[in-house]
Amino acid sequence: MMKLLIVDDEEHLVESMTASIAWETAGITSVFSACSGKQAMEQMDKNAADIVVTDVRMPGMNGIELIRAVKQKWPRTVSILLTGHAEFEYAQQGLKAKAAHYFLKPVKDEELLAAVSDAARALQAEREQMTAYVQSQAMVHRNLPILRSNLLNHLIQGRMWTERKLTEQLQLYGLPIGLGDTISLILIRIEDPQKRYDPSDMSLPGFAVTNIVEELVSQHFKSWSCEDVYGHLLFIVNGGGDASGRQLEQTADEMRQIVSRLLHLTVSVILSPSGTFPASVEELYQRCVATVRSQIGYDNDFVVQLGGHHVKPASLVVASLYSPPLFPHLLEAGNWEAAREKLQEVLLEWGTKYSGSHEHLSEIYYALKSAFSYFVHKNGGLLTNYRLHTPLDIRSIGELEYWATGLLDRLQHEMNTELSASRHSVVAQIHQFVQEHLSEDVSLQAIAEYVYMHPTHVSKVFKRETGENLSDYLLRLRMEKAVFLLKDSKYRVYEIANRLGYKNPTYFIKVFKEHFGVTPQEFRESTLL
Repeated sequence: MMKLLIVDDEEHLVESMTASIAWETAGITSVFSACSGKQAMEQMDKNAADIVVTDVRMPGMNGIELIRAVKQKWPRTVSILLTGHAEFEYAQQGLKAKAAHYFLKPVKDEELLAAVSDAARALQAEREQMTAYVQSQAMVHRNLPILRSNLLNHLIQGRMWTERKLTEQLQLYGLPIGLGDTISLILIRIEDPQKRYDPSDMSLPGFAVTNIVEELVSQHFKSWSCEDVYGHLLFIVNGGGDASGRQLEQTADEMRQIVSRLLHLTVSVILSPSGTFPASVEELYQRCVATVRSQIGYDNDFVVQLGGHHVKPASLVVASLYSPPLFPHLLEAGNWEAAREKLQEVLLEWGTKYSGSHEHLSEIYYALKSAFSYFVHKNGGLLTNYRLHTPLDIRSIGELEYWATGLLDRLQHEMNTELSASRHSVVAQIHQFVQEHLSEDVSLQAIAEYVYMHPTHVSKVFKRETGENLSDYLLRLRMEKAVFLLKDSKYRVYEIANRLGYKNPTYFIKVFKEHFGVTPQEFRESTLL
């Protein structure tokens, strides 16, 4: 809702402005009036307006004093000043009092309406921004465990963050680990050797184990946890050195005993050496996962303390294929430029590290083919239409690049064509709705609800596809129909106004004259000559 208060000591002017101007077209839902500054303040106390339009020269409290008083008590209210005197002092005082606009009387209705419309839009945008902020804060608080878990998963998967961005995330989520801190990792695999739980029901014991570990760890360390993609529990704790290592081992033994006694499960625990946050996180995590695979395997109920000295084995994978953002995700998001950049990153890595290696060329080809195949199937396509149903004989990096960029270009073109068709459909729906409801409510909000879109997006789509503002289209359509009805019908002017959605015939006459230079009656009479 958007409320307007009109203040002027000339009562007939207040009544005229209230009744003759189509305030609803500016987003105003309620209009109030007052004939003095004192009445205006009383009205504001009863029902505070969002926008105040006031004359400057009034007996008692003048307009400048009024908007100062309003601004002090209702700081978000927007004020617009009107005056019959072109005096610089008034304009200067109005600016100091933070009036949004300053008009000389008599002001044209369309100018005042435009100023009120601008103010209403700005207030609505401010409200939406505030609402979005409150909702985002509530969402962060509500989803804090998930957000913390996701951030840690991104770090262990090697996602790169700027120091500033990571610091912001750590502070926003209230995490106890900071940049440069000494940290260690605890990787926990939950095991059910007696098959007491159905695999689909392991989330509940997993939650119980997390609570047990958090309670034990919190006695000596600050921690942060997540569940990784393999179903392991991962805790990152601050601290390092021999004392911390011994304490972690003791904590691991305690958790094994408690989990066994209370849940009748076993856990295997991998304790990493210390490192620096966030630089060491991915490497320490990969060592923990590799240890589960190479030293524990199908056995259970182990605690393994990793040593500090470690020679990292040479990686033989094209790492950029598997580091975020992933190529399949970029395709799915329709982020075509980023997908091309990712492709170039992968090709550059091949040229730098594996130039001439057909082995790694094949790795890249099959990874890209898998991503393209998934995207095609998800969008209802067939692999045969894209020559993805059989492997190609890719012999050089040039052939691979030609094939991948060609497929990217084709998919982007098809998706853009589909998007354009969708927008054309929306515009057609808007045209139909306006034609059928011209005598009713054809506000932007009503149109947006009809096509199931946000009002701002409706306006942008319509403008992009037609080159015409939605409000201009609506006015043009009304004026064209007004001409038709004036020429070919016996309807009275007020009846035509009603048929075109103008509840106020006086405003219809004014709009018609501004559009054609003559009143509706004068136009009708000219057609009879």
